[in-house]
Amino acid sequence: MCKLSLILLAFMLGGCIKPDYVEQYIETPEHWRMDAYEGSTLCNAQWWKQFEDPVLDELVFVALNNNQDLQLAIYRVLEYYAKFKVVQSELFPFLNGTGGYNRTQLSIALPTAGQVIPSGPNTGFIRRFNDYNGLLNLNWELDFWGQIQNASAAAYADMLSQVEARRAVVVTVVKSVVNGYILLRQLDAQLEVSRQTVASRLESYNLAKDRFHLGETSMLEVIQAEAEMETAIIREIEYERQIPQAENHLSILLGQNPRDIIRGKALNTFTYPFAIPAGLPSDLLRRRPDIVQAEQKLRSANASVAEARTLFFPQFTLTGFYGQESARLRDFLHFPANTWQYGLNFVQPIFNAGQIYYTVQEALAVRDEALFFYKQTILNAFKEVEDSLIATQTNQQLVKEHEKQVEILYVYLRLAKLRYSEGETDYLNVLDAERQLFDTQLQLVQSQADNFNAVVDLYSALGGGWVDDADTAALQKFCE
Repeated sequence: MCKLSLILLAFMLGGCIKPDYVEQYIETPEHWRMDAYEGSTLCNAQWWKQFEDPVLDELVFVALNNNQDLQLAIYRVLEYYAKFKVVQSELFPFLNGTGGYNRTQLSIALPTAGQVIPSGPNTGFIRRFNDYNGLLNLNWELDFWGQIQNASAAAYADMLSQVEARRAVVVTVVKSVVNGYILLRQLDAQLEVSRQTVASRLESYNLAKDRFHLGETSMLEVIQAEAEMETAIIREIEYERQIPQAENHLSILLGQNPRDIIRGKALNTFTYPFAIPAGLPSDLLRRRPDIVQAEQKLRSANASVAEARTLFFPQFTLTGFYGQESARLRDFLHFPANTWQYGLNFVQPIFNAGQIYYTVQEALAVRDEALFFYKQTILNAFKEVEDSLIATQTNQQLVKEHEKQVEILYVYLRLAKLRYSEGETDYLNVLDAERQLFDTQLQLVQSQADNFNAVVDLYSALGGGWVDDADTAALQKFCE
């Protein structure tokens, strides 16, 4: 009865030292510095579909199914799940079966009380014998102080952090694909502007040659017109080089070999989202994968501190075996061959030169590192959202101003060419108008791309519920 009480006491004491994790108070702003729509329902939408380009939708879907970084993140979650189950299994007893046959000959040359052991048929000493055995062996480390429970809690938090790491990869993949497609359509538009400019400057060059042949201008203007035409040609070649490189980058994101990428809507025909739901700043703490991942790492580190502290206390192990053992095979299954043993063992650290103390100090330092990393991750998240909100609200105005500037410069160039063809002004006015128009057209395309990239950055920074839909799509192929 006393033995049974001792074992029950072991279970009652189990898990006495548990991780004392306290939810961290993080000071969050009450609202964003820039005006933002606080509704949160649209955060669950697949926001890239708001651009209304079916080609883009298909590219995102392909990437969620084939991106190699995402596949790696999915299998890393499985790896950490297996690690967690390995640690958790130590809470339960280990039962092993053993069996064997041995034939032994004992030495008769060993002294017994100073005498040599006699051998012979009448001495009663058996020198050679068989040993048949089959045993069930029990080994159970009793988790008195919660060491295994704390290790299991740390492993579980590590697994959850990898789940959030996978979700963070989903955010990155979607963002990279959309940004890559916007860049591709931007380069396409800039290439088209360059080609149109080459054609326009070819006309100016031919006009300058005609006026030179008529004696109305000098060779200087012809050379200037040709130089400007070559400048546009160089730009055209540069964009022709960059476009395949952008396609290659996008192909890798899709998990495919470098190839041509089909096109959908032109950049200037993308639909701009009517309202982008920012939600409240405090919402980020629950929905941004990197923030949740950082908190899970903090939980894991906190559990590891509790695990390390249990090393100061004795470790108890319940052992035993039960089975059959005999010298003759015909007696193996009979009652006299029955054998068993059980016992409770413990190990108490007495002196280890401060090893356990510094193990605890190391765990405490890792926990504090995780705490400050968690806080810094939140601060960075607030900054990213604020920056993106500023960009989305100012970039639209920049696009409008660039569009006005292009219209004005078209008029400027048309008038400059007209006056030049009539001989009322020199070529410098035409040259200035062409340069400004070309640069402004390229800047307009760039500002259009920046405008949509800002939307992408904002949705990525918000880390809204849309990640759930994208994450499900990424896991669909794996679950089939």
